[in-house]
Amino acid sequence: MRKFTIMRVGNAQLGADDAESDDLPRQDYVSEARYRSGPGKPRLLALKEHDDAFVRISGPIDHAEHASRRGADDRRDRHTVRRLIDNLTEPKSLKGPATLHQVDELAATLFAEAPNFAPAIQAIRTSALIHIRRGARWLQFRPTVIESSPGAGKTRLTHRLSELSGVPLIYLDCSSMSNLTPILGQDSSWSNSRASEIVEGLSGGSVANVVVVLDELDKLRDYGRNASPQPSEQLVGLFEKRSAAAHLDHFTQLTLDLSFINWIILTNDLQRLSRPLLDRCQVVRLPAPTAQDIAQIAAREIERRGLEPELVEPITRAVRSGRITSLRTLHKLLDAAAAASARPLLN
Repeated sequence: MRKFTIMRVGNAQLGADDAESDDLPRQDYVSEARYRSGPGKPRLLALKEHDDAFVRISGPIDHAEHASRRGADDRRDRHTVRRLIDNLTEPKSLKGPATLHQVDELAATLFAEAPNFAPAIQAIRTSALIHIRRGARWLQFRPTVIESSPGAGKTRLTHRLSELSGVPLIYLDCSSMSNLTPILGQDSSWSNSRASEIVEGLSGGSVANVVVVLDELDKLRDYGRNASPQPSEQLVGLFEKRSAAAHLDHFTQLTLDLSFINWIILTNDLQRLSRPLLDRCQVVRLPAPTAQDIAQIAAREIERRGLEPELVEPITRAVRSGRITSLRTLHKLLDAAAAASARPLLN
């Protein structure tokens, strides 16, 4: 965990390069502190109302020099790159649970909603607690691979993690990809070059420690030139702290610090992921939920959604008879029930 500087408004604890900021008014001080922050160096502003953690994932650049070096000759392309760079070089916030207690509360809520994911929730919780103890005041955990049977509710869990933690989610469905461009971007020398969805998400948002979900990474097939038989092997650098902290984005040709990203890889088959990738992640293998698990989750979901308690019995019977065999089917049924109950009654 990299050390960060704590700065207190009105009683600033500053480095030598920040000494001139000491006498600034509060609002100007906050802006100046963000402006002066160096790339890859997280800082924490201790404000009266709350703590404000932030980091630059890339430093300011000279656009003319960069455009010349990059060799972009299409006006629209240059405009897109400039827009991305302007946003990527701005300081980004670091969000999520800031204390041990807040991490525990997040994990407890997730467990109450998805007890069948207890091992995955515990793995994320343990890693987040370690980062908090090392000084982080935001959500940070090791890249995590979760393997389970289809329809177990993996995707739903990641969305709830994002919602409950207040950390934005960048979700990528790898089963629909034919190359790695949505993850790594496309080099500017190609006619169909484009930024990755991750870079687009970071540029369009204000948070550096986003949760990036690579769903069904085991189904990704790369049909591009010089494609690897195991595309996931080309992603190893993103999951290694040192290389992620100096990631060269193919499209913008900008060096970015992606080490604050929280990665979650969802898979149905670990064997189809590369060993080097798995070695850099914490791996959680989950058994398929039993009929009893699904019935218990159904009862909790009906109560949480405020649906009629009378739904519990018929759904439990459907689970035990084998008509509902996955959490995906269960949630679709409950979504339909919730939509039906929300419709106005016709006279």
